[in-house]
Amino acid sequence: MSPEHSPEPVHDGQKRLATALNRPIAILFLLQLMGGMMLSPHRTFYPVYVRELGHSALLISAVATVGSLMGLIASLIGGSLSDSLGRKWTLFLGQIGFLLGSLVFLTRSPGWIAFLWAASGFGMGLHTLGGQSYLIDAAHASYLGVLSALYNWGYTLGGALISPVAGLLLDHWDFPTFGVALAAFAVATLAVNAFALPKSPIGRVADKGLAKGTSGATPHGALWRYADIARRPAVTLLVLLRFLPTLYWGMAVVLIPLLLDATGASKTTIALYATVSQICAALAQLIVGRAIDRFGPKWPALVTFSALIISIMGTGILPGQVWSVFAFGTAGTAAAWSLSTLLPSLVAQVTVPQERGRVLGWIHLWWNLAMMIGSLLGGYLFVRRAGLPFIVAGTVNMLSVAVVIAFFRVAAQARQN
Repeated sequence: MSPEHSPEPVHDGQKRLATALNRPIAILFLLQLMGGMMLSPHRTFYPVYVRELGHSALLISAVATVGSLMGLIASLIGGSLSDSLGRKWTLFLGQIGFLLGSLVFLTRSPGWIAFLWAASGFGMGLHTLGGQSYLIDAAHASYLGVLSALYNWGYTLGGALISPVAGLLLDHWDFPTFGVALAAFAVATLAVNAFALPKSPIGRVADKGLAKGTSGATPHGALWRYADIARRPAVTLLVLLRFLPTLYWGMAVVLIPLLLDATGASKTTIALYATVSQICAALAQLIVGRAIDRFGPKWPALVTFSALIISIMGTGILPGQVWSVFAFGTAGTAAAWSLSTLLPSLVAQVTVPQERGRVLGWIHLWWNLAMMIGSLLGGYLFVRRAGLPFIVAGTVNMLSVAVVIAFFRVAAQARQN
């Protein structure tokens, strides 16, 4: 664990609150909330929109895969930018992706849809790396678990707030109006970042590291230096802990709305699913985050991975009923987002600030690869049998429990050395 993240518990209630929810964290949370209010409608209604244009599930998955491929490319670039350009402006560049993603609903051309979705995927990669790095830099170590949960609430709670509005809008208006509203909101998000978000404290930390001769402290020295990071056993295990559940998530974000649509669910029901699943995910994240701060991340990780496996298999076994897809999809969403809450605590244990952007970038590269494989594999298997993609993903994720145990053994050995 890096010195900057050694626990320093604060015992007074008001001081705890002031320490945890400082100004940079509060504005970062606001940006996450606004981001969630755009990302959730993008993901929920993109496959429905493209299907209504008359295109197949295989094409929908292929375009989603292109977006994931661009996110994969953005992972290495974004990790380096986060360590060199800084967290704030990496996040800003990523937020442009929300604007481009909103424009998808303004065109009927498959070529433009693919281009805009790809640009959105690239921006989303930068956004994720800038935001996560900023969070770990600015958060007090004693509350990183809860703050990580609240950070992820930006997406889940933001989506829960906007999904009913999106569903009602689309039931009464059209997709172009929907796209214009999202694009206007994206511009507002860019303004909040540019004028309200302070720079990350990483600059001061980097200066300290340079004074001490720390490797990778200089911005240009940080650029593209991934070889050492990729060889570390702890980082390899972290990659697996992101890759395995994301293989399922790459399928779920495309196929679960299609499963609901295939069972005869209305757009309002699909929007309700998005709302309920995101509310449950938000509650689960807070529980997991609190458990991390109190007990450490090992047992929350084991429990959450087990819940994810059960939910994936449940979706695969019962794919033809609204209630089963709704229930198991909700459980899978809650588990998947809870695993995202775990990541900052795991990364903070095995990194120093000067390399954190690149470590997250390397992990996020494999996250995007898993999204790409999951989308393609899911579309391929879906046309054969609706539940087959989830049976495959659930079986693969059974390996994750062994990976969790191995990671904490390696991390403990690293701290002793």
